Amino acid sequence: MIDAARAVSGEIQRLSHRGLDWVTLSEHAGRLVRKVVPHERACWHPTDPATFLVTGGYLENLVGDGLPPLSWCEYAVEDVNKWSLLARDPDPVGIMSRATKGHPERSTRYRELLAPQGIGWELRASLVTDATCWGALALCRDRNEPDFTDEEAAFLANVSGALAEGFRRALLMRSVATEATPDGPGLLLLDDEDNVVSVTPSAERLLEEFIDVGGAMANRLPLAVTAVAECARAITRGVARPELQARARVHSSRGWLVLHGIRLEGAASNQVAVIVEPARPAEIAPLIVQAYALTRREREVTELVLQGLATKEIATRLFLSAHTVQDHLKAVFEKVGVRSRRELVARMVSDISSPGPAVDTPARA
Repeated sequence: MIDAARAVSGEIQRLSHRGLDWVTLSEHAGRLVRKVVPHERACWHPTDPATFLVTGGYLENLVGDGLPPLSWCEYAVEDVNKWSLLARDPDPVGIMSRATKGHPERSTRYRELLAPQGIGWELRASLVTDATCWGALALCRDRNEPDFTDEEAAFLANVSGALAEGFRRALLMRSVATEATPDGPGLLLLDDEDNVVSVTPSAERLLEEFIDVGGAMANRLPLAVTAVAECARAITRGVARPELQARARVHSSRGWLVLHGIRLEGAASNQVAVIVEPARPAEIAPLIVQAYALTRREREVTELVLQGLATKEIATRLFLSAHTVQDHLKAVFEKVGVRSRRELVARMVSDISSPGPAVDTPARA
């Protein structure tokens, strides 16, 4: 078992450096993890590292008809092993039975989402590298199967950093560019059960660009939309952390989108408005720069280069010598894989405007 786990860990490490899109990465990584941690049901999600909101979903053998959405369980109610909590823990992996001290029925997620599907056991992980969460996953087993073990949780914790690296690199994956049609912001109005009260034509078009894979997502709103909506409700009720924002950046099938959630006080059924709009480069540039694993100072230098500042101007702005700025730039060039300022700017612009993975997504409601 130890030798098998070591071999699979090496395969996952190599997989994470192949520059796969997050859907393909989830599919291949799931097969590898299954060799050490057997399971038939799972969900994999990219996350916005600034807000911990899931921005897509790859689901295996999970159903959704008649059940509350995952985003409600994750962001609207108190529960154990939430991905945002695991991301802040030195051990980013949690077993449901351990967290509930053998009483999983204490978990809202278990009662409302897992148990109705016949699921008895859950193992969760936040995918963190360099103190930044880039993804999340959950593995599930049916009631008639054995619970997850501490050894299996330790294996998942051991590979979580490599998987996080894979999700981080997925943001930098450059697909063949498709011709994008400019579109303005879209607006969805949702009731408290995430039923669409009204939707603008531009929002309908943008919804088609979200990436969610798995039968449970058929005829449902994208996870990113419901996650932002639940976060907006939680902030209004005062149950969310003060620093949490009802905002997420999503790498869609045609480019970057930004979602904003707003609770409409005084409206019928306390409705939530979700604004969906194409992302501006200034909103995505910090995320792309962060994805290249640059240091804080390297990120500052890069962002000023993208603003068009010369070396002397950057040195003055950051209270550094011109020589130190050049040293930082050399380190940035090496990490990004370019040789000049012009190539650096071109690479960043390409990453910001590139579409996400081309996949067939289920029909939307």
